[in-house]
Amino acid sequence: MMLDRLATAWRRRAYVKKDELDPFFEDDGKEDFLESLLPFRHTPQYASAAPELKSLVLSCGWLMYNAKTVQIETEIVNPSCLNIVQREMPGLHDHETQLAVCETMVDESYHVHLVEQASRLTRRRRGLDGLVIPRFNLVRHMREREDGFAEGWQKRMVRFATAVVSEIFISDYLHLLSDSTEIQAFNRETVAAHRHDELAHSPLFRSLAQLFTAELTASERATFAEVLPEPVIWFADRELDTWLAVLQQIEFPQAEEMIRECRAAGTADLTKLDYSGVLTLAEEIGVLDDATDRDLFARHGLS
Repeated sequence: MMLDRLATAWRRRAYVKKDELDPFFEDDGKEDFLESLLPFRHTPQYASAAPELKSLVLSCGWLMYNAKTVQIETEIVNPSCLNIVQREMPGLHDHETQLAVCETMVDESYHVHLVEQASRLTRRRRGLDGLVIPRFNLVRHMREREDGFAEGWQKRMVRFATAVVSEIFISDYLHLLSDSTEIQAFNRETVAAHRHDELAHSPLFRSLAQLFTAELTASERATFAEVLPEPVIWFADRELDTWLAVLQQIEFPQAEEMIRECRAAGTADLTKLDYSGVLTLAEEIGVLDDATDRDLFARHGLS
């Protein structure tokens, strides 16, 4: 059984069970983040900025990347895991599931420590100790969707759907930096250590979703089918609100105008997101079995 294999492999696999990643930081002259991941990289305002300011923006991008990781772990994944441990999620009460989920919570807590350590070093080296990074739209959208439901099981379902989608996507998200030779070696190794564990979390959450939906009533399955496509869009959000708040803090010239131009191209970018795994999961758990369910996915541009 997939869950049993994942749970028993944890001692050999998990980074928290290995020697801690040495917190070295030797500046090798490379940037902290990939310019290709900036949503405004093609704007004239960014193109005309001084090299030193561009480098500072990339350092902010790295801090935002880490902060988004922390928010995903602490506000989405671990709370959903806690719902499972507290036996509030149907179909997820057996020993193997509980063990695998408890191990995942340890993993995620270690990942928070890992990336916060990386951020502290970067903040000190780049003079960004005072930078405040607000809540990301991914979390805000989830909270708003939860607030739209009255029942506790519905709110937990929104959080679980967001956790499942996030865990399916996060390995690819981390892969963008984990193999890059264009960024600081310390940053690359930090992300690679995180991704090592996340490669196991994606199949875990797929298995959890399968067990969970197998125990739902027809009405509950309809709610899950309605909710599941939405976190895909939330994950694809370009986080322009967060970027604007950060750019204003470093006094980037014409930041408002630059972000306004980006908004005209849309707030989410599905073209850079491989959501085939979510569609495959939806098929496996039977939430694409009828026309209504398929329409729910198509309505969000997912087909």
